[in-house]
Amino acid sequence: MSRRVLALLVMLLSVVWAAPAVAHEERPAQFPDGTGHRPHFLGWDNPRQRVVCQAESAAAVAALPDGAAKRRSERLLRSCRFHSIQDAIDSIHRRATSVYVLPGTYHEAKYANARRSEYCSHLKTQSTSPLASSEYIGSISSPDPGAEKEAAASGETNPIALSYADQRRCAHNLNLIALFGDRTPDDDSIRCNSRFCGTQLVGTGAGPADVVVDNRFAKLNAIRADRMGGFFLSNMTFQQAEFNAIYVMETDGFVIDDVVARGNDEYGILAFASDHGLIQDSEAYYNGDSGMYPGSGSDVNADNPDFEATRYAIEIRRNSSHHNTLGYSGTAGNSIWAHGNQFFDNATGIATDSLFPGHPGLPQDHARWSHNDIHSNNSNWYQRFVDTGVCAEPMAERGYLHGTVCPVVPVPVGTGVLIAGGNFDSTDHNWIYDNWRYGTMQFWVPAVLRDDYDPSHLYDTSNNNHTFENHMGIDPRGVEQPNGMDHWWDDQGVGNCWEDNHYGAAGQTDNFTVDPPACADGGSVFVPGAFVKDAGFLSCSQYDRNDPTWSHPAGCTWFDDPAKPGAAAAGRSDSSAVLIAPLALTGAALALGIGVVGRRWARAA
Repeated sequence: MSRRVLALLVMLLSVVWAAPAVAHEERPAQFPDGTGHRPHFLGWDNPRQRVVCQAESAAAVAALPDGAAKRRSERLLRSCRFHSIQDAIDSIHRRATSVYVLPGTYHEAKYANARRSEYCSHLKTQSTSPLASSEYIGSISSPDPGAEKEAAASGETNPIALSYADQRRCAHNLNLIALFGDRTPDDDSIRCNSRFCGTQLVGTGAGPADVVVDNRFAKLNAIRADRMGGFFLSNMTFQQAEFNAIYVMETDGFVIDDVVARGNDEYGILAFASDHGLIQDSEAYYNGDSGMYPGSGSDVNADNPDFEATRYAIEIRRNSSHHNTLGYSGTAGNSIWAHGNQFFDNATGIATDSLFPGHPGLPQDHARWSHNDIHSNNSNWYQRFVDTGVCAEPMAERGYLHGTVCPVVPVPVGTGVLIAGGNFDSTDHNWIYDNWRYGTMQFWVPAVLRDDYDPSHLYDTSNNNHTFENHMGIDPRGVEQPNGMDHWWDDQGVGNCWEDNHYGAAGQTDNFTVDPPACADGGSVFVPGAFVKDAGFLSCSQYDRNDPTWSHPAGCTWFDDPAKPGAAAAGRSDSSAVLIAPLALTGAALALGIGVVGRRWARAA
């Protein structure tokens, strides 16, 4: 391939993959120093305790089935002194305090009703996202809709990416419940050093459904734990947030255990720039982005040249994430180990990427997904709710708790595992079946998409990924449930290998131009220009659910229903069409690419 054609394709990729919105907007973040540790449950008799209840808690406790949960709730009910979770948190005097929350539904009305016009109106954003393109106006602007529209028209910015100091000073500008652990935000340390460190927030019911925090779309985040080393959250449900149900930020040491995160516009459980974390035995569903998002995991393997990780920053185990756009996702999802989970009935099961700038730890490296059940990720929310106009309704009227999912990002419906520009990732010992488009999908992401214009970094993604010992197209009962194609790859990157996987009667199905060598032999080798396969889905990145022009971009097939594969699927697919079709790019797309890329490079210069 000539240098001219190569440069043109890189230019097109850098333009079209520059999606209209970033995956996760936040202040510039840094990783913890790694000296923290994972907390453990302090039990039901912690002498440093606060008890929270609602008017209906006594009746709810009486209705619990006989057992330990009823006995402890009855005992703790006698000690209830707070009717607001936030008030109980604010009263904490000593570290490692337990806040026990009795059965009931908590709206935290005092904090939900704090509006910008009355509360911290001085805040300025570190973001450049205009209000006119945001769905968050109602919770952070003035309570007057007319004033909101005027602010949008004037180009006022949306204070999403606030500094830590402003977040702490104005805790409920964006958050219903907020915990901030760093009391010295002006120094260089992000370590937890306040009386809130080690706080445990635990529901006392028989299960997470007994204690519900209902944000009712009042704030972006239902609960935020920021620089909260030792934070422990358990046995509660969080729902109806405009952004995240549960948000952990720049925290060294946390546990999220046995929670439900449901019916949120974007994320269920999101951890960002954090270390020594554990998410376990939880459930996430009806979320417009992903059920679980370990983004910018602490990059403890950044200098590790080996495939084996030295250690993992966040462990995700025994969870169920279903009926979301993505079961799991993570831009710069570094050093994450997800095992023993169920990812099903999403549009895409698992995804990690190096697509979006502003995430520390790019390019993504050293994630491992092992012993997970990744199946039937064929839910087409784009056609069901975006194309029909449901997602254009006011957020509170879309029916998120009744199964509506409004996708925030574009993903290929019918895909099990997607690696978009990852390195040293391991997909092993999983059950990957009944995903009607692809079982696994892997493609290269150029460095310019993370605003890195160093020519030596152009090919620094999609390298050294291993996919091995998976059961492809077979369920745990041994029944064949084929994937549309077991493996899709753009032939880009070095050190990639697929081996020792177990397939159904039809054998392995893939689109490989040339079979890569075995892992022990070094895996794939560099093939210049092989990424022309990627051009076939470039237009998908222009997806914008709020713009009818781009809610289903022309030429994008990701949002079409993939056909259910037959039991007797053909063996190896013919990849020639995949290689040739992308070359028929339209003149209009080419002109758009040249113009926009020219502007991006001019800014970089």
